[in-house]
Amino acid sequence: MKNALLLLLITLCSACAKNHTVQPANLNFLAIERKPNGLYYEIYYGSDVNLLDLFGRGMREGAASTTLKCALGDDQDFSITNRFRYSAYGLIDVDEANKAGGKYNYVTSATLRQTVNNGSTQEFLSTQELNGLLSGKLQVPCKVVITAWGYKPYYSNTMNLPVADLLREVNKP
Repeated sequence: MKNALLLLLITLCSACAKNHTVQPANLNFLAIERKPNGLYYEIYYGSDVNLLDLFGRGMREGAASTTLKCALGDDQDFSITNRFRYSAYGLIDVDEANKAGGKYNYVTSATLRQTVNNGSTQEFLSTQELNGLLSGKLQVPCKVVITAWGYKPYYSNTMNLPVADLLREVNKP
């Protein structure tokens, strides 16, 4: 009985999620750099929306997650219920160096990974796997996805990450 009531409460509350009034951000890619450890890639980009103060409550206030997701494979369903098999993924931070030179500048330390076992396992993609996966592609679609308690997920417009830039970093010695 308690489980049934809990399920009913969750269902009712999820239907009440508010729509945010913020327009989807336009993101502009600037650069990508592989970190010395080889596991993380710094993706630099600008936005016309303050992504870390989306709801006007202060930096990172009210947000449950603030992420940049890129679809490395053919799946381009960015909904929060979908888990990409091949993705670049990481948290959004302010670009203190201001490499983008715009109003709102961000950097994401992303991992390039494969998700397996229905999302329960994540593995870093090797240089060989990435070269095979990205061969023949010109760009990889990326979106900012922000979730906040009581709101429907926020999605930016698509930013295209040039595969040539990504592979240059992947194949660095």
